[in-house]
Amino acid sequence: MTAPAPALLPPTPPVLRDYQHDAVSQIEAAWAAGYRAPLLPLPTGGGKTVIAAELIRRRVATGGRVLFLAPRRELVAQAMRKLDDVGVEYGVLLAGADQRAGLAARVQVASVDTIVSRVLRRSRLTLPPPDLVIVDEAHLSVTLTRQRLLDLWPAARRIGLTATPTRKDGRALGLLWDTILEPATTATLTAAGYLVPVRYWSWPTPDLGGVRVTAGDFNLADLELVMNQAPLLGDVVETWLAHAAGRRGVVFGTSIAHAVALAEAFRRHGVAAEHVDAGTPTAARAATFARFATGATQVLTNCFLAAYGFDLPALSCVVLARPTRSLMLYLQMLGRGLRIAPGKTDCIVLDHAGCVHRHGFAADERRWTLDGRMALEPTPGRPTPERAAKECPKCHAVWTGAATCPECGYELRPAGRMVRTLAGELVEIGGGESPDVQDRAVWYAELRGHAEQRGYRNGWAAHKYRDRFGTFPPWPWNDAPTAAPGPAVLGWVKSRNIAWARRLQSNTAATAATGTGA
Repeated sequence: MTAPAPALLPPTPPVLRDYQHDAVSQIEAAWAAGYRAPLLPLPTGGGKTVIAAELIRRRVATGGRVLFLAPRRELVAQAMRKLDDVGVEYGVLLAGADQRAGLAARVQVASVDTIVSRVLRRSRLTLPPPDLVIVDEAHLSVTLTRQRLLDLWPAARRIGLTATPTRKDGRALGLLWDTILEPATTATLTAAGYLVPVRYWSWPTPDLGGVRVTAGDFNLADLELVMNQAPLLGDVVETWLAHAAGRRGVVFGTSIAHAVALAEAFRRHGVAAEHVDAGTPTAARAATFARFATGATQVLTNCFLAAYGFDLPALSCVVLARPTRSLMLYLQMLGRGLRIAPGKTDCIVLDHAGCVHRHGFAADERRWTLDGRMALEPTPGRPTPERAAKECPKCHAVWTGAATCPECGYELRPAGRMVRTLAGELVEIGGGESPDVQDRAVWYAELRGHAEQRGYRNGWAAHKYRDRFGTFPPWPWNDAPTAAPGPAVLGWVKSRNIAWARRLQSNTAATAATGTGA
């Protein structure tokens, strides 16, 4: 007789951390005090979606209806995973996605673009009115269209989730949110071990000799001029090889063309790198992220896409190859590397654009407010930009929109283009600790091992050690066994070889230009 199949046990909800409990309590206390739209800022990696899932679970248990809104496909998928963890049934409103439980479910997880199209603009869909609306990346919600969407459910309470409660356009978050709660900061989560510490390499201290002092502080106009006119400092690939070889990293370029060129440059030096942008087809984008998650791809370059909804705790290097005046974007980019993971001790930030000097460190204390400079009003007379036409190089069809030809399926790929950089090296700032004696001894043993493998002369390893640490190694270390070189040593050696080749090329060009050659 066949034994009956064992009953499936409901999933066990994750145990909330102490500050996540505090966040739930603060939201419920805000509601009890009469607030209807609290904004909850919490650093990337702090578990905002975990908190949202717990609030949704509680609301559904009392018969409520919830709408969860997210601006990107990846964030919708993230919310779905957290709701699966707590055993809540939900429907999905996302183009091309499985609808799951459909509109009958008490919880709907929706893409903002999808629901704006179906509910607000085309009126093709009528949702049962929710009594709670949770908005992910809530700083993006302060637009006229999203305000109109939220106004469809005036009786519903709202919760706004964000890691960066500020907008670069100056709009006031208080236009949609009525109180701000902050259960934890980057500094407190790092001290508690929930985020990893960050080490920064950036420009040497900028030359502020020409900046006037006004009312006891730098003149802002002069400071802007100094910080905005400098190009990127240092070669991106060479710097990564010197400081972060062996780590998985994400690189933010100045444009799609720049990000494409950077991926090509990494691959030329033997680093598995790929590029992704908003125009990458959905399936190809998912496949790229999957390869990055498994380690098949080591470096992911992009212009902006990976700043949102990208969750890979093993990522431990963030490369800023784009300047930005936006504190919001800066913190979003840094946040990609702050999550904890097994064996991960820190995150390295390689700042080629001087962003650290403008915006400070991730763990700096910041006072968030709901104030702003701009009202939420449409710009009168602003024309709708026309979409540029594309021509397929294979079948010569002409169309607008997606990057895939509708006639033959040919996929257009963006061309790469590097931006101007200054020769120079980044320096560590912010009080990072130098490697201890044991780490240096291991480094030297691996340099000696590399010299053995390549047949280099005696003394090569010692001179390379001096290049790295500024002093020769202790003589007794030469009696210790050699070690096979690891990724960090191999990457650093390769970076020095690239730098030497570039100097040789530059000197040859200079000699030819001045006519001083033999």
